[in-house]
Amino acid sequence: MKFLSVDDSSTMRKIISLALSGAGHSVVEAVNGREALDKLKDTSVDCIILDINMPEMNGIEFLKERKNMGVIAGIPVFVLTTQDEESLKKEALSLGAKGFIIKPFQKEALLSAINNGI
Repeated sequence: MKFLSVDDSSTMRKIISLALSGAGHSVVEAVNGREALDKLKDTSVDCIILDINMPEMNGIEFLKERKNMGVIAGIPVFVLTTQDEESLKKEALSLGAKGFIIKPFQKEALLSAINNGI
């Protein structure tokens, strides 16, 4: 599978890429929601791993934008964030996220959530 990792932290993007590529997947990266939307115009992915807190366009804003974007709206999104507020989780899920994973995470938990959610 091909993933899009969207996180403003280069360290976190690297950790996600290592976890996913170690399981045989390929990963492209974006530093915020705006860059992710731009990349999705030219790049086809099977799944998106999305942070919430990012500059320029955060994860919730990205989820709202993607709902109206045809093919992009159907790509499964898993939120991976340090924020564990129930209201934020409900909002992300109501906007189409398939799962909500709290950082720090274990590689196995990330892969399991993805496998169970897709």
